[in-house]
Amino acid sequence: MTVTRLRPAGRAERAGPARWRPTRAGIVNVWRYYNETFHFHNGRLLLRGPNGTGKSKALELLLPYLFDANLRPTRLSTFGGSERTMFWNLMGDGYPGTTRVGYVWLECGRTGDDGWFTCGARLQASKHSRNVTATYFVTHRRIDTPGGLSLLTADGRPLTRGDLAAAIGDSGGVFDSAADYRRMVRHTLFPEFTEEQYEALISALLKLRTPKPSEHLDPKELSKLLSEALPVIDQQDVAEIAEGFEKLDRRREELARLAQEVEAARGLAERNRTYARRVLRAAAASLISATSTMDGITRKARESREAYEKAKQRLAELTTEQERLAAEDDELAHRIDGLQESDLFREGQQLDRLRRDADTAAQAAAAAERKAAERAREADDDAAKASAVQAAYEQAEQAADRARGEAGQAAERVGFVASFEEVAAARDVPTARKLLQAAVDSRTRQVDQGRKALYEHVGAVAERRKAETRLEDCREQEARAEARLVEAQTRREEALARLREAIERWCSECRELPLAARLDELVDAAEDENAVMRVVNDAAAAVADELTRAETTLDARRQALAEERARLDAERAELARRTVLAPEPPRTRTADRARLPGGPLWRLVDWRPGVDESTQAGVEAALEASGLLDAWVLPSGELAVDGHDTFADGALTTPAPGSSLADVLTVDPDAPVPRVAALLRGIAFGVTAPDHPAAIGADGTWRLGAARGSWAKPAAGFIGAAAQERARARRIAELTARIEDLDERIAGVRAELDAIAGRREALNAEQRRRPGHDELRAATGQVARAEAEVAARADAVSRAQQEHAAAERRVATALRQLSLVAGEHGLPTEEAALDAVDAALGAYRNKCHAWLDLRQQAATLAGQAQAAAERAARSRRDADAAAQEAAELRRLPRP
Repeated sequence: MTVTRLRPAGRAERAGPARWRPTRAGIVNVWRYYNETFHFHNGRLLLRGPNGTGKSKALELLLPYLFDANLRPTRLSTFGGSERTMFWNLMGDGYPGTTRVGYVWLECGRTGDDGWFTCGARLQASKHSRNVTATYFVTHRRIDTPGGLSLLTADGRPLTRGDLAAAIGDSGGVFDSAADYRRMVRHTLFPEFTEEQYEALISALLKLRTPKPSEHLDPKELSKLLSEALPVIDQQDVAEIAEGFEKLDRRREELARLAQEVEAARGLAERNRTYARRVLRAAAASLISATSTMDGITRKARESREAYEKAKQRLAELTTEQERLAAEDDELAHRIDGLQESDLFREGQQLDRLRRDADTAAQAAAAAERKAAERAREADDDAAKASAVQAAYEQAEQAADRARGEAGQAAERVGFVASFEEVAAARDVPTARKLLQAAVDSRTRQVDQGRKALYEHVGAVAERRKAETRLEDCREQEARAEARLVEAQTRREEALARLREAIERWCSECRELPLAARLDELVDAAEDENAVMRVVNDAAAAVADELTRAETTLDARRQALAEERARLDAERAELARRTVLAPEPPRTRTADRARLPGGPLWRLVDWRPGVDESTQAGVEAALEASGLLDAWVLPSGELAVDGHDTFADGALTTPAPGSSLADVLTVDPDAPVPRVAALLRGIAFGVTAPDHPAAIGADGTWRLGAARGSWAKPAAGFIGAAAQERARARRIAELTARIEDLDERIAGVRAELDAIAGRREALNAEQRRRPGHDELRAATGQVARAEAEVAARADAVSRAQQEHAAAERRVATALRQLSLVAGEHGLPTEEAALDAVDAALGAYRNKCHAWLDLRQQAATLAGQAQAAAERAARSRRDADAAAQEAAELRRLPRP
């Protein structure tokens, strides 16, 4: 990618009192950018270049990151991937160091104003951790301008956090919290934006930042892209608008439904008119029948009262007639008595029959009179009962009318006027009760639906309140976690500063480690323990190699001297351990040679100079095989010896005519036997044993008188022992002197090795005294844990926000359902009002049941009044019949 510097054009006219435009942006020590500045033209920046030159990377590092302050890879990448993190931007792509610090910044200027606003981020990463520490800053000073702010030190190193805060001073602020930085940028650059609108702006920038959106231009995809970039509407506004639209939809649906209902009602009205006519006719017929029945009952009651009055009048008349008849009876009795006493009676015996008939008639009349009186009393009782029942009926009818009025008022309060009219128009009380119960149950279900919707809304509001509380708690915990992260980062910076000071002191104290030349490298790499250890180990390895080479050379010398000494010491020890070897004694020897003077032949002679080893081996083998080698030579010729043994005596030999053993053997000067020379001269010698009584051959052959033989051995080992002993002593002395010299030389080498070991121990001690990274490691671990906690708290906030949004949606849904149910059924939306509706509904039900009870009682009393009036009329008719019968009987003639 190439950067073309454009000549800044003159400022445009003022576009607005608070309008900010980007003027410059910069990237310092991030990715492949060391210190690059991008210049905007009228708020616009054009990046050109072939693929791979960093156009997309510049966008990732600048916008919208400097507005968003979010290090998530999916928010940084222009392609929305998660492969290239900010850690990779700093430490990846072959960066050789262990720690890297970089800056990204954006400068904005007011149109028509000299004010400036710069926002940026300090980014730090190290290889021992995958986390990136971001410190954000804002300032009103310009970067890399005369009198402005520089993000690099004099030697070109990025500023530390402390240096950055000191450089900014009162012209801005440094933020460890991304939320505080976002809030400052939003309030400065976009003062009219809410947090949701600001987030919508960032989302739009992320969507519109997608590379090559015009290559495959599709209206649907473009519409989708722009739709995804639109700001998020406030949930409360969405809920209110949705509720308004739902209300409009409900009203529209209600109007359509009402239109349909009007049409249906018109058709139903026509059918209902016919049905109503029939019902009205049936109801009118029932009413007419009931009215006729009531009129009949009233008429019958009136007739019963009239009959009762007539019966009373008739009773009075009958009573008067009875009294008249009684007077007449008395008179007749007197007349009968007079007649009986008269002559005519006596003369008229026929009168006896007449008298009996008259008595019978009188008895029948009396019985009829009694029956008439009894029927009159029954008629009076029935008339009284009819009057009481009628009065009770009238009272019940009045009470039913009052109860109906109260029930009607209760129906008006609950909006059941039409239902009450249907109940009132029912043919009988059971039908009315069914209609009442159906209406009350329907309304109760509606109230229950409203109460259920209300409870769901109340529960949703409570859940939203809990979600709000959880969200606030999560945000507080996130803020505390961010504060702990800032503290942990500060402690880590302090620990790093102390570690660097300790490394400097340690380097100045080191004598073996050559670290003075690499002090700056160590201080720079102090954050990375592995890098420090590599530098120290490299220096220590160089010194150790040098010491090892010297130690190896000295050790090789010491080892060579030690090997030489060991060889000499072994030789000396061998010489010291070596004794004179003697041939194996034969089984025939029983004498104790330790007490004998003289010695065996092999100890008394030695080889003459120049005798080769093969000759020595052959001669010694022949002597040993013949028995002469170990034969004992006495100083004098004869000596008594206890036991058995082999002796050699030179007096018994004759000198050899030619060569003899005296030519290859010589008598040892220290030999105690002087007769050995004669013995040697008496034994002939040749390559092969010559023809002589005693002969020895160089090839191992031998002859002793009539005995002859041969033997072979690899080397001589017995002859010359005395000389060997003297040579051994001399050699031991020489070896001792050389060993002492070697000991001195070995001691010198050991002293040099001890000095090298001391230097090595000093080297190891200096390495052990290297300032440890435990404090920094612990502080780094605290930072990592704090960052993990911040990430976890951020996730918790995100989940809490989602839960809160879901709770908001549930509240809106519950509110819409409550409004729908309340609007559909005409119910209030408060629990107290619903309780009042429920209470009024119960009061209506109770009053209707009381009214129907009174109505049923009035109907029952109407029937009883009708029955009582009928009984009173029957009784009056019976009483009249009985009185008429008694009168007829009284009118019979008497004799």
